[in-house]
Amino acid sequence: MFLKGLQQKSAKKALTQKLHKTTTKEVEATPIQTIGLIINADITDNVTYIVQSLQFNVAVDVLYYHKNAQKNREVNHPVFYDKDFGWKGKAKTEELAQFLSKPFDLLISYYSDNIVALQLASGLQAATFKVGITGCDQKIHDVIIQTKEEDIATFAKELHRYLQILNKL
Repeated sequence: MFLKGLQQKSAKKALTQKLHKTTTKEVEATPIQTIGLIINADITDNVTYIVQSLQFNVAVDVLYYHKNAQKNREVNHPVFYDKDFGWKGKAKTEELAQFLSKPFDLLISYYSDNIVALQLASGLQAATFKVGITGCDQKIHDVIIQTKEEDIATFAKELHRYLQILNKL
């Protein structure tokens, strides 16, 4: 228990250092070709509806978060757990490491809980533009859309509005 607390503290410190190194960036007016989506699957379970509501004509890579690994849960999608981050926020699983290193044009953090593993996944991801919802850490994301997790239609509408303003659609 004590080591787990130290491990989380070192991961938070690594994330904070990465966020302090990032400077103000220009948003390029290039259209979106790749999208990553991080979801807290313990709260949001209708992921296909979310992806369909976004109405993008590109493939969306989804990464699911579950608090605890359960042996009776069938997992047929990329998933990560708290234990999948090691010291200094290093990804322990190949699936997580691949998602974090993939260069997405848009990363959507569709969760409102301040869970360290979710913040690490969003913060360490190498996306050029990051969007979150109310409750997400504002230091990690470029845009925060003021909506609740249940209000998917409003989120999709506002996301399209901001992306059109930024000439990303």
